[in-house]
Amino acid sequence: MVASNILNNILDSATHVAIIVADFNGKITLFNQGAVNLFGYTEQEAEGRNLQELTFSIEDQSSNLFEEVIESLKNRGWIGGKLLRKHKSGRRFSTISSFTSFKDTTEKWKGILEVAQEMPPDLLNLERELKISKNFMVNILESSIDAVVTTDIKGHITYVNRAFRELIGLPGHQIIGKHISTYYKDGIDQARKIMNKLRENGRIRDYEFDMEVGGKIIPIRTSDTLLYDDYGEIVGTMGVFQDITTRKKLSEELSATQAELIQAVKMKALGDLVTGVAHEINNPLMASDTFLHLLENETKDNPMLQKRVSLLKQCNQRIKNIVKKLKAFSMQAGTEFTPMDVNEAILSVFEITQQQALNQRIEVTLRLRENLPKVLGDKNQIEQVLLNLISNACDAMEKSSRKVLAIYTDLDQKTRQVRIGVKDTGTGITAEQIEQIFNPFFTTKDSDKGMGLGLSICYRIIEAHRGKIEVKSRLNEGSEFIVILPAYIGTGKVTDVTHETGENNVS
Repeated sequence: MVASNILNNILDSATHVAIIVADFNGKITLFNQGAVNLFGYTEQEAEGRNLQELTFSIEDQSSNLFEEVIESLKNRGWIGGKLLRKHKSGRRFSTISSFTSFKDTTEKWKGILEVAQEMPPDLLNLERELKISKNFMVNILESSIDAVVTTDIKGHITYVNRAFRELIGLPGHQIIGKHISTYYKDGIDQARKIMNKLRENGRIRDYEFDMEVGGKIIPIRTSDTLLYDDYGEIVGTMGVFQDITTRKKLSEELSATQAELIQAVKMKALGDLVTGVAHEINNPLMASDTFLHLLENETKDNPMLQKRVSLLKQCNQRIKNIVKKLKAFSMQAGTEFTPMDVNEAILSVFEITQQQALNQRIEVTLRLRENLPKVLGDKNQIEQVLLNLISNACDAMEKSSRKVLAIYTDLDQKTRQVRIGVKDTGTGITAEQIEQIFNPFFTTKDSDKGMGLGLSICYRIIEAHRGKIEVKSRLNEGSEFIVILPAYIGTGKVTDVTHETGENNVS
């Protein structure tokens, strides 16, 4: 009895704090003087009424907030926070409320206890200012063209802005809570690497790595920082991600352009060198031809010597033809697209590369289709492509026990495309290497045999001719490069191809 009187005196004296007791259905059983002062209802008016209907705002009643409070109390035993309430007069105001569930003497859940106080005006103003500041910061982050993401100390995502959502291609609720490494190409290893750098320096700038989203690799440049609480403890990280796909592509194109300029300079230097060498070779050749002509007249009566002189004259003529082809190939004329015969281009390049094949004991098979339609192209550039492909094929067979180089042409009747194939029995190329061989500076050769520019330039030349290059390869079996060019229609119709030549073996 004494304890009960003390409790009642405490409840009655708490005039600035509302204390309300209700069952789990919300039926009010106790409404102290503080509650009377706060909500405007007398104790008699309040007892037996529903707490939610009597004091909660219309919006919270409609959203079933009271049911959520009861559910949380049953699970946690306590819940607190700001609530929007209504006075008997209709005035709306905010309270800071704490709800606690309690049991009876038999340890059964009996009901709930609310302790509430109206939020002071200065606190309301502070909250309003904080809300304005928060909205301002959110608007800035949402407007950023860079992807922004925050994580907790364990790497679980706590916030993403619109740019990050667009980068991943998912709504925010499907991203929040996932581990950041989910979207890293190298997974948890990459996340640990970034976190270790952050712990060492507190922040990192312009760090590049790859993300993987939906099977697509996205190159990223990121600047990250650690997040701290008021006590200086690390609570998470923030990262600003930039998709640098376009930037890397432009950089690669710039590198390729620079490589082409280097190659153009080298080709010009080669042209000048060949011109000089040709002049030096032609002078003794003229003298040699003169003496051979004299010998031919002096040895008319000796068939054996006549035959030898004739062979020497043929050798001289072959040297002249090779020098002529080298000079023609190295000439630095401007790009000129004209109807051209790819078979002629192959035979022209073969005269230059034939000796390389002979030196390496490579068996060469030419299978050139007759009546092949012409293509619209720059003869010098197409020859440059063929020279590179044939030279690469020869290099690939340097250590092969069986050395066979097959060069062929064909026509796809359905697509009207001319096909040029260069096939070797060399070391072959892996699937991973095939994806990169047309990139500038990528090479499978030793450093003293090339910079990895040849195929990238070949690719650009064929692309400029509205064609493409396909690659087929198997390790230790060989590779096949197929150049595909559209047939030139011109003003007339291209005659259909009905047969091809036989094979010419050169060993």
